[in-house]
Amino acid sequence: MLDEDAETAVSILSDLQGRLLPHASFVDDVALAATGRSEWQRGRNAPVTRIAFPPLGSGRIGSVIENPATPGSDHCTVAVSGIVSLDPRATASLLVPARLGEELIIVRTPLDEQNLTLEPAGIEPESGWTRVTGTVDGTVLSTGVEAADLWRHLRAAANRALSYELNAIGREMLTATVDHVTSRKQFGRELGSFQAVKHALADTRVWQECAELAADATWESSAVEAPILAKSLSGRFFRSAAENCQQLLGGMGFTWEHSFHRYLRRGLILEQLLGTSASLRTELGAGVKSGDMPVLASL
Repeated sequence: MLDEDAETAVSILSDLQGRLLPHASFVDDVALAATGRSEWQRGRNAPVTRIAFPPLGSGRIGSVIENPATPGSDHCTVAVSGIVSLDPRATASLLVPARLGEELIIVRTPLDEQNLTLEPAGIEPESGWTRVTGTVDGTVLSTGVEAADLWRHLRAAANRALSYELNAIGREMLTATVDHVTSRKQFGRELGSFQAVKHALADTRVWQECAELAADATWESSAVEAPILAKSLSGRFFRSAAENCQQLLGGMGFTWEHSFHRYLRRGLILEQLLGTSASLRTELGAGVKSGDMPVLASL
C-alpha cells in the first residue's frame, strides 16, 4: 500500500493506529518506504529494520560515533541513544542516525541485546516504544550530504505519520468528552450547556481543525518543513484535548476503567517523538527568522 498509494495508506492506517492503539507502530515502515531503499523494506514474515529515533522529547540525534570508519573500511563503533519501536516481528537490524562532530552518519547495527540496554519508554510500557542505549559495532551506510538528505526524508515521513496518529488520538478523546457532557447533568442542566464547557471544547475543536488540515496539506509540498508543522499542530491539538477533556470528564477521566487514560498515555509518548510541539515550533521559527522557510501549500 505504501508503494502504490502512500497518501491513502498513511492517512487510513495512522488513523486506525490512533483509534485502536495496537501494541505496535508502523512509523518505521512509513519512514523506510519514503527513502525508496528496497533493501530496508522486508516482506510480511521476514525480519524488519528498525530506526533508532532521537530520545523522547528531543529532535536532536542522540547517537554518537565513537570509533569512525578508517579508510578502506565501513566498520565503526557507535554509542546508541534513542528510542525504537519493537513488536512481535523479528528485528533484522537497527538503522542508527549518529553524529560525528557536526557530520551526520547513517549506520546499520545488529540488535545486540548483550551490548544494548532495552527498557520501556514513557508512560505506556505496552506500547512497544523502547529506549535503547549502549555501544555496538556497525556498518556505515551513508555519510555527508547523502546521509543528511536521507535523514530529512526519514524524519519528514515519520512526522507525517505521527501527525495523523496524534490527530486520531485527540479526536477519540474529544468524542468521548462530548458524549460525556451531553449525557450528564448538573443542577438540572446538561454539562455541555455551561459556557465554560463550551469554550473549552471549542478551543480544542479549533486546534483539531488546524491539525487535520495541516496533516492533509503535507502531501501538497515536498518541503520537509510541512510535516514538521503538521506534527507541531497535532501535538498542540493533543495537548489541548488532554487538558480540557480530562478536566471535563471529572473523576471519570482519572479512573483506570475509562478509556481516556489509554489515549492520554499513548499520546504523551508520540507527542515527544522527534521533538515536542514546543521544540518543533522553535525550529520552524528559526527557519522563518533566517528566511529559509519555503511555501508549504498553495492558498
